[in-house]
Amino acid sequence: MTGLGEDMTSRAVREEAVAWFVRMNSGEASPADEAGFQAWLCSCPENKREYARLQRMWSDLDHVRDPSASKRPNHSIVRFSRRHVLGAGAMAAAATAIVWVGGYDYLFSDQFTGTGEVRELVLDDGTHVTLDADSAISVDYSPSLRRLVLQRGRAYFDVAGDETRPFSVFAREGSVTALGTQFVVQIWDYSVTASVQESAVSVALPDAGSTRLEAGETLTYGPDGLGAIEPSDAEAETSWRRGRLIFEDKPLARVISDVNRYRRGTIRILDAELRNLRVSGIFDVNDPDGVLDAIVRTLPVRSLQITPYVVLLLPA
Repeated sequence: MTGLGEDMTSRAVREEAVAWFVRMNSGEASPADEAGFQAWLCSCPENKREYARLQRMWSDLDHVRDPSASKRPNHSIVRFSRRHVLGAGAMAAAATAIVWVGGYDYLFSDQFTGTGEVRELVLDDGTHVTLDADSAISVDYSPSLRRLVLQRGRAYFDVAGDETRPFSVFAREGSVTALGTQFVVQIWDYSVTASVQESAVSVALPDAGSTRLEAGETLTYGPDGLGAIEPSDAEAETSWRRGRLIFEDKPLARVISDVNRYRRGTIRILDAELRNLRVSGIFDVNDPDGVLDAIVRTLPVRSLQITPYVVLLLPA
């Protein structure tokens, strides 16, 4: 599949544009925020284009007709106004922006899951795949290779043996190639984590070489290259298959990525320093708001609920 790196770059820009748009229209932007925003805006042309697109969408709210108007007496025309939304004291533009940023990965996927949905799949070669909630993959098998692309989310692979066709999972800019059977690949924030439950895999990143992961090991790669190999708890890495989310000293960005797959709507971290706060705990996937409550209680974080479906995390 071509253009994967370019697509991920655009997605990162869109995420940043949403964060800046919400912050600069929240009524809480500081002079430092303004300076940071201007620096981001001027850093590359794509930033300006994406931010301008958000502004146009926000302006278009003045021209959206209330769908319930036809039910009103005299069929009077009522229009939603962005000024009305802002006057409510909440940055509901975030809701519009999140819908716009929302993934359309499923359009390019062969298999995908919805919010809170976990699916077991068997591919043509007998490989078993478990797709976590809000995840998507595309499959490209040929006589010489087995190639999958993890478009979003997380998947567990129990690979069927085939000495003539390597089995590789591509995620963001890198790839994970099976040297055995069982492993998990997860996309979160701007990073990808691979963990091995049985046998081994090879993790490769362009211009950064490759490294071998054995059973009980995990590695994360991203914009900064290949990370260090660390011990991995198989129970924790696959607990989502049994209805639990287990975090042991994990960064908040990864935790929120997991929670978002099980919660209708989205939670967004608006401060870069919050992303690396560490989280430990065991949670029920059927109670994603319980994870959010625990985060607010135990970390220097406050939540701002825009709607029941949009929650922003800011420094306490």
